[in-house]
Amino acid sequence: MDKFTDITLSPLPLYYSAPAEATTPGNIMGVTWTETMEVAEVIWCDFIFVCATGTVEPSSTIQSAGFSVTLNGARYNVFETSVPGIGYIVAVKDYNATHYMPLQMAQVQTFPADDAAPGYSPSLGWSIKVTFVKTGEKLQSGSHRSPLIHVAVLTAIDSANVSTMADVYINPTTFIVKAAGCTVDTDSVDLKLGNINLRELPAIGSTSPAANFTIDVDCDENIALNAVVTDQSNPDNRSTVVSLTGDSTAAGVGVEFFYNGTGPLKLGPDSAARGTANQFFIQRTGQAQRLSLPFQARYIRTGELTPGSANALASVTFSYQ
Repeated sequence: MDKFTDITLSPLPLYYSAPAEATTPGNIMGVTWTETMEVAEVIWCDFIFVCATGTVEPSSTIQSAGFSVTLNGARYNVFETSVPGIGYIVAVKDYNATHYMPLQMAQVQTFPADDAAPGYSPSLGWSIKVTFVKTGEKLQSGSHRSPLIHVAVLTAIDSANVSTMADVYINPTTFIVKAAGCTVDTDSVDLKLGNINLRELPAIGSTSPAANFTIDVDCDENIALNAVVTDQSNPDNRSTVVSLTGDSTAAGVGVEFFYNGTGPLKLGPDSAARGTANQFFIQRTGQAQRLSLPFQARYIRTGELTPGSANALASVTFSYQ
C-alpha cells in the first residue's frame, strides 16, 4: 500500500462585516461551503490486495468548540480555528459517493459508502469541504490568521487487513473582520441618591425620588443597540432590585434602575451575547451617531430598615446586534 497524497484545503480570505453580536453561535459566516477539495486517488492499495474499507476520524490535535450545528439535515461538530469567535465544520465522503457526512468526534466509515456501488477498489479517494461558523466568543475587528490546522486522518484498509493513512489539513486562513458596534465614552458614574429620611420609606415597596444619569456612546451605522443591567454584588440576581454592597451599613433597601423612564429594569448576567437574560432593546442607528442614553435610579424599601450608608454597584453591558 502507498499514500499518494494528503488533502489540503486552502480557503480564500473571509471578509465579515456586521455588528459584533449580530451573528449567533452556529451561524454560517459567508457562503455555505467555503472550500472543497476532491482527490480521486489518495491511497493506493493493490489490484490483488484491494482496498476493502475507508474511514475518517478527527486528528488528535483538533479542538472542539463544545457545540454542534445542523446543516442540510445533518448534525456537525464545530471545531475551533484559534481565531476568537470563528470555528469551522467539515464534511467528508468517499470520492465516488454522492452524499457527504459530517466529521464527528469518532471514526466514521466512508468506504464502502451507502450510496455507492459495493465492492473493492485498488485505490481510495476522498472529497472534503469546510465552512466557517460563528462560535460563542465575541468577534474582534481586524485581520486575523488561523494556523495550519491538522483536521483529520484518512485510513484505507486492504483485503489483507493492512492499513495506510493520509492526513487532511486546512492551510492558514485570513479572516478580515469589521465587527461594528459602539464606543462607550462614559466609563463610570458615581451617582448620588441623596440622604433619605426613614419616614420617606414607610412601607415595603416605598421608593425615593429618582436620580438621573446618562451614558454617552458613539455608534456605527445600522446597529441594534441592546443592554442589560447587572448586580455586581450578586451577578445571579434576576430581580429588579440591585442589592447593597458589603460595605453598606444600612439594611432594608435596594436600588432600582430605569431606562428613559421605563422600568424597573430586570437584572441579568454581565454578558453582551445576543439573547442574554433580561437584555432590553434601546434603539437602532440608521447612520453613525452619538447617543446620550438617559437612565434613572432610586432606592426602594425591601424590608425592615436600618439607618446607615446604602451603596450599590451595578453595570450596564451593551450588545451590538
